[in-house]
Formats: sequence, C-alpha cells, structure tokens
Amino acid sequence: MSHPVYLAFVWHMHQPYYRDLRTGECFMPWVRLHAAKDYVDMVTRLEAFPTLHQTFNLVPSLVDQLQAYLPPHNLSDSFLDLSSKPAGELTQPEKRFVLENFFLAAWDRMIVPQARYHELLMKRGAAVPEEAWPAAIRRFQTQDYLDLQVWFNLAWIDPWLRSQDRALAALERKGRGFTEADKRAVLQAHLRLVGEVLPTYQHAAQRGQIELTCSPYYHPILPLLCDLQSARESLPHVPLPARPFRHPEDARTQLQLALARHTEIFGKPPAGLWPSEGSVSEEMLRLALAAKLRWMATDEDILWKSLQHPRAPSLLYRPHQLTRDGQSLSMIFRDRELSDLIGFTYSQWEPAAAVKDFMARCAAIQEQFNGAPHPALVSIILDGENAWEYYPGDGHQFFQQLYTALAADDRFRVVTVSEYLDQHPACTEPPLARLHAGSWIGGNFSTWIGQPEKNDGWERLASVRADLLAHDPPSDGQLRGRNEPAWKSFWAAEGSDWWWWYGDTNSSVQDMEFDRLFRAHLANVYQFLQQPVPAALSVPIKVKAEAALPWPTAAIAPTLDGLETTYYEWLYAGSLDLRKGSAMQRAGQLLRMLWYGFDATHCYVRLDFDRARLDPNAAWSVAVDFPDRQATVRISRAPSGTTRAELLTPAGPTPISCGWQRILEVAIPRQPAGLDAGQSARMRLALFNEQTAVEQHPMNGTWLLRIPSDEAAAVWSA
Repeated sequence: MSHPVYLAFVWHMHQPYYRDLRTGECFMPWVRLHAAKDYVDMVTRLEAFPTLHQTFNLVPSLVDQLQAYLPPHNLSDSFLDLSSKPAGELTQPEKRFVLENFFLAAWDRMIVPQARYHELLMKRGAAVPEEAWPAAIRRFQTQDYLDLQVWFNLAWIDPWLRSQDRALAALERKGRGFTEADKRAVLQAHLRLVGEVLPTYQHAAQRGQIELTCSPYYHPILPLLCDLQSARESLPHVPLPARPFRHPEDARTQLQLALARHTEIFGKPPAGLWPSEGSVSEEMLRLALAAKLRWMATDEDILWKSLQHPRAPSLLYRPHQLTRDGQSLSMIFRDRELSDLIGFTYSQWEPAAAVKDFMARCAAIQEQFNGAPHPALVSIILDGENAWEYYPGDGHQFFQQLYTALAADDRFRVVTVSEYLDQHPACTEPPLARLHAGSWIGGNFSTWIGQPEKNDGWERLASVRADLLAHDPPSDGQLRGRNEPAWKSFWAAEGSDWWWWYGDTNSSVQDMEFDRLFRAHLANVYQFLQQPVPAALSVPIKVKAEAALPWPTAAIAPTLDGLETTYYEWLYAGSLDLRKGSAMQRAGQLLRMLWYGFDATHCYVRLDFDRARLDPNAAWSVAVDFPDRQATVRISRAPSGTTRAELLTPAGPTPISCGWQRILEVAIPRQPAGLDAGQSARMRLALFNEQTAVEQHPMNGTWLLRIPSDEAAAVWSA
C-alpha cells in the first residue's frame, strides 16, 4: 500500500528576554525587527495555501516582549529611540552608535541590493579602526544620518510586506533624501506589524491552519536546571562548575508558567512542546508528562543515542511513545538533514533548484515507505526567524515555490503534529526505555556548559539563587517566594541564550551586551529584594575577543603548491607571527606564521611550520575553524606526503584545493563557508598529530577575521 508522506513543519519563534524588568529599558531591537520581518509573513503567506497546515512554537518570553511595545505599555528600545530622534539633533556619541549599529543586517541580501544603503556603508567603511571613528562621523551629513535611520528600519521590514504597502513601496523606490515624516511612516509600520503578530497567529489557529505550541517560559535548558550532572551523560569528562546547580523545581516552574501564559493568550493549553534547544532528559521528561503534554519534539540524534541504533528511516519517520509510571506522550524527532538544508544551505541556491532538491528528497522518503503499515511523518524543525535574511527576498520566492509544489503533489500532506497523531497514533515498538540527555546540537550540552566562561555563568546563577532563597523563601507550598519581580528576574537569567554567547562556540557583535544583560538580570534580583548588589556582578564574564587579524592590502592569487613559488604571491596578505605571546614556544611550538588573503571567490590561508620539529613520518592535520559559521576546513597530510582538504559544513564535506610541502596553502570557497562579503567571522587554528591536538591558536577564544566587500580597494584602504 502506498501512503503519502506527511510533512510536519515546526517553526520555532524565540528571543531571549532583552528588557530590563526593573527599568523597562531594552538595548537590543531584535524582537521588534523580527516582528517586522519574520513573525507576520511566516503565517500570512500560508493563507494562499489552505491545504498546508503547520506548527508554530512561540516562547512566552517573546510574547511578553511583543506586548511590551503595545498599549497600555508602549515601551521602546534604544534602537527605536535613536531611530525616532531627528537626525539633526543626534549627539556625537549617538552618531557613533548609529554608524556602528545601523548596518546590523545581512549585507549581501539587505544592504548591497539597496543602492543608497550600500553607499552609506561604503561611506562609513566596512571596517572602522578605533582611531578612524571621528573622521567617519564627520563624513556623514545630517541627510546621511536620516537616510541611514530610514534604511535600517525599512530593510528590516519583510520585502514582500513592503511591496504590499503602497507607502512603504514608494519609500523604497524613493531610495534617498528621506524626510522626518518618511521616517515616522517606517517606524509606525514597525509598531503596526508588532501589533499584528499575535492576532495573526490567533486567527490562523482559529481557522485550523496552524497549531500553536510553546517552550519553557524564559527558554532555559531544562535538563541542566534539573541537574548539571546530566551534561556528563554525553560528555563524561566535561568540566562542570565548582558549585553544583540542581533545581528541578525551577524547571517545573518555567514549564508550568509557560503553559499558563500560552493558555491565557491563545485560549487553550498547547498540546505540544519544543523544549528549549531541543534539550531533553529523563528528569525533564517526567515534568512534561506531569504537565499532561500530548507530544514533544527533539533532534534525531537524541533518538539514535537513546536507542543506540544507527540512522534508520523506519525509526525516524514516525512518532514514538514514551511511557513512564503510567503516563505517556508522543515524541517526534527532527530530520536534521532536511531541517538544516532549509536553515543553512538553500539560502545560497536559486529558489527553484532548492525546491527541486527538497521535493526529490521527500519523494525518496515516500518511495522507501511503499508498503509500510503506517505513513511516514517527516519532522522539519528550525528557527522560524533567523534564516530568511540570508535568502533572496527574505525567502519569499523559496516559500512560494515550495508551497506551490507541495500543495499540488498528492504524494505529500503538510500537517500539524497533532493532526498526524489524531490519524496515526504513536507507535510503541521499539519502546524508548531511556531518553538520552542532550540537545539538538550534537546530542549534548557543550554549547551551554564546560568552558570557563559558561561555567562561570552557572556559578554566578547558583550563588544568586542561594541569596534569593535566603531572603525570599517559598511559603505555603508555593514553588517560589512572595517577591515576584525578583524571581522573574532570576528566571530570565536562567534562559539558554546567555550561555550560547559565552565561550568560543558562538559569537556576535553584541557578545558583551548579552553578558551585561545576563548580569543585569541577576543584579535586579538584589535590587528587588532591596539588598546590596554583590560586586562580582559588575565584573564581566565574557572575555573580549582578540584583536582583528592584520588587514590584507590587496587581492592575492597564490599557487597552491605548498612552496613559496614567488616572493609576490603572499606579499599583500595579512600575516600574524604565532610565536609572539605564546606560552607554547618554550615547549617547541610547531606553527610559526599565519598568512591570509582573499580574491572574489576564495579565502586563502597559509601556515609556516618549524620544519625541523615536524616529524615527516607522522600523520599531521590542521583544522581551520569558523565556529560562528558552522564551517571547518580540515587539511590532512600522510607520511607518504599525500594531502587532502575538505570543507565541512552542515550540508556535508566538500573537497577543496590545497598544497602542503614546505608550507601549507589552502583555498577556502567563501560562499559555502559563509564568509560573506563585508562581514566578519571568528577563526581559530588547531594542529593535530594523528588524532591528538598538539597546538591551538589563539589559546583562548578566536580571532576576528574581517572579510572584504566586493569593493575591496575601499575596504583595504580603511
């Protein structure tokens, strides 16, 4: 019997709690900007395809922040304040803030296509050294600042929505010479779209086209709240904080508050849960069962580690029932390949080619399930907000073509998770007797614990919680004390996002602001308790990133033969002496010099070695890692002298060109590595003997690799 394949798209809508609960201030604009660009259109574009049903997961802390912009609160954010201020009245510090922050957008998709916005970026410079800021500020006239205020906010409105609004479309065509009235129209559109988010979701749910689910209230990693020791289930030797943290009561509170808030907003409790970062464990499973949830989702890696089974479509493409102490729920597992193709890869393809590839992959699954007793459920789960700015047209063409193809093909049914469960109850064989503790990233918790900065965050959290409990203990069987603002500030600090930016696993230009806000939430606990704030909370956790790598002076075109073919091939590259400031030098450091440069399509990296110490009879390899791009280059050299180089991304390995003889030279394709023009990436190196890491540069953190724009001469002269 041939069944259609059921596709369950689950879009996770999430932002950490940016607003200071004590002052009401908000220094990050991402809730508002994503409301203008992603939250409304992701649902609205479904209206043309009524047979396609999807699941949307809204985190309660996001819902709260959306409502904060609306009556009766009418709160703002610092970016909105400086957007609203007349350009002619900006102070010198405000002008610098605007120039530093109003280009925070995907340059290739959001800035370069808009001639005036791109012109302003080139006028500022893609990279501005500290000493060059006074001159950059002087180069901008009042009209330049006004045009930049408008373009930053206009570019963050979804281009399809812009085209539907006559006034916004006219401003986009106007392009430059904006007035203060033009700017007010754009900012009013932002607030209008913020106000449309929740009604849009409510109406779509009422007509039965979407299912609404939630995550724990402030998006904490529930297994780690339950017990930090759960991190050692996947990583037995991961360093844990010196001070333990085990508070399943916090995990239960975050879950119960989320379900109550969801019910308040949408009129009924959610049937399903996307646990923050897909993080699960046996202990948090029991909390979900006690909360009477019908289903929960996580990544497929959790399934294989729970079953101790290699990847098998018959096991992945169906729900599994988990029963503990007579209570049951269904668990669905994210197809990592299909989800990551949409999240990280298809944005670099032509929409038609991406849709063709996606449909072919789904058709192959359908063929595999011919004659199966139950139809396949393919769960495609990813952020519903962060990928689209890297797509042409914010993903509109991709979605239109994808939805058109799915709606017209009888081999596929696009359903909510609960719709599938209604028609095809969860299978019970083989039973999931154990739920592996891990997240959607590698099936472990290394993104949130183990490195010194991450562990420092947990230790500060534990210390503050002990003080909170001492000054405001629970009473009358409650899960918390009577000082609700103090507890809310603490729960906001339990959110996963603060740890996301600690250590070197991820990085952003606002790392230090994330650190400051985490510590502000903790400091507010004491403020609300009317207690002195510990001095330790004024000390940053985040170590400032290393200085940027030296800047190349022109494009290069080296011959990748592993030799210094000519004096000139690396003459214009940036270079860094790896021996300076390195404690490893006394122990026989092998890596001596790093060189790097660019042309229009590639980033070139060269490494010089202490060849007298490099054993020619050993197998060596070098990893060039770009952690914030999810890309790694691995170059291996066998004792025979043969070399191999691969670029590793979520899409899989790709062979690349290299040469390794007296020196190592490698060409890294910029586009698949995510080294987008005009942006910056974090970079680090590691040298391996066999499988053992013998050197890492820098010793802590990463370097900042600045990537030239297409106007390389302008960038290199900055």
